[in-house]
Amino acid sequence: MISSKFVTLLRANVEKMGERWSDMVKKSEHMKTYQKFSDKELQKRNRQFFQNLVLWLEEGASHDKIKSYFAHIGRERYHEGIPLNEINYGIIIAKRVLWSTILSEGFFSNALAIYQAIEMLTMMYNFFDLGYFYIGKEYMEEMYTKIQSSKKFTEKELKDYLFPGTIITDSELESMFGIKLSMK
Repeated sequence: MISSKFVTLLRANVEKMGERWSDMVKKSEHMKTYQKFSDKELQKRNRQFFQNLVLWLEEGASHDKIKSYFAHIGRERYHEGIPLNEINYGIIIAKRVLWSTILSEGFFSNALAIYQAIEMLTMMYNFFDLGYFYIGKEYMEEMYTKIQSSKKFTEKELKDYLFPGTIITDSELESMFGIKLSMK
């Protein structure tokens, strides 16, 4: 069972984590496209991300809900013209912000807390890892659709050059991450 203390810690710090994420994005040499957004918009996007993490940890979520959430982000960011590498780096920054918050609040202050945190850490990393996967998958599918509709390449050329090996099943994904994707 996920520690209610941990969920409370995250819930209480969602705003602060959004602000810290925005600050780190603004200072990063790898986030040029994101830097065009206002601080308010960056914080809003990251708050939503952390709010979804909190909900997932608190209530559990089906694989379909997680897939839908991250696929939506992938589609939306593609249409906004944000490079995939910046989206992924944004997730890396979110992980750093989350860890910094956990450590600064002394969450791992004793052996019992560390032991209780193992399931939470596993779920948290699964959330981020599935985020990378589904954001990237949907982003690439949107790009594929746009290129396909341009009629500049044959279907075979698109498959040969853009997508060799990118189709993966849920069971392959579960095997890669060593997890069961269905939470309920």
